[in-house]
Parts: sequence; C-alpha cells; structure tokens
Amino acid sequence: MLQSSTCEEQRSVVRFLWAKGHKPSEIHRDMRGVYGDDCMDRSNVSRWCTFFQEGRVNLSDSPRSGRPTTAAIPQNVRGIEAAILNDRRVHLFGPMKKFLAGKRFETDVEVKSAVRRRLHSNKTDFYEQGILKLVTRWEKCVEKVGDYVEK
Repeated sequence: MLQSSTCEEQRSVVRFLWAKGHKPSEIHRDMRGVYGDDCMDRSNVSRWCTFFQEGRVNLSDSPRSGRPTTAAIPQNVRGIEAAILNDRRVHLFGPMKKFLAGKRFETDVEVKSAVRRRLHSNKTDFYEQGILKLVTRWEKCVEKVGDYVEK
C-alpha cells in the first residue's frame, strides 16, 4: 500500500484505467487496494471519468474565481502564530481533538490517516461557515479588547 500520493497521481490512474474501459466502481475498488484511506472517493472517480470522457486531459484543479490558490501566505501564518502565542485559550482544532479522544494509534501514519478521514468527511459548507464566522468573532474579540469567549 502506498503511504502518500498526489491528487494528480490518482487522477492519472483514473484516466489510465478509464481509457482501458474500466467502470468507475472498478477503478475505485482497485485504487482503494493501493491507496487505502488516502484514495479519492467513488464520486470523485466517477466525476473524473466524466471529465475524461468529455475530452479533458489536464489533471490539475481548475482555477476557481474568488478563491485564493492558497491561504498559507507568510502574512496569514504570522497572524495565526501571533494569535496562538498571545492567547493560549485559542483552540483551533477542538472538534478534531474530540474526534481523536480515546483512540489509540500505533504509528504516525495511522494518526495522519484518521485525521485525513475526519477532514474529508466534512462537507465544503462546514469549512465555509467556519471561515465566515471568523470575521464576526474577530470583531467581537477586538471590541471587547480580547475579553471575549464564545460558548
């Protein structure tokens, strides 16, 4: 079983097996045997088969309007680090902490796999709502000069 892969790598496998005439369900089953929990889900395999059937050859994500390609710019990283250092009460991963509580892992790979499964199980709107809430929470925190706790 492979320990890591890129999205593009898995998409190229989908394209190859699709070109050989395999059905999306067969492709997904075969890929799960190689990529394990890091395998793209069945609906994405089907979606990419449709893309390839429509003539798509590019394996990279298409640009999305209004979205940055990454949020990990130095300014954001410094701001988050400063917020954490200034207030240790900031808990960025509370739900993840609850999800992992009581579980035992033998290796780092098992932990990473569990975290990936948890992150992939959340729908896009979960993350979007969380990001949108940051603005109002930040404004409340600034208004109260840092003396703000959301319950």
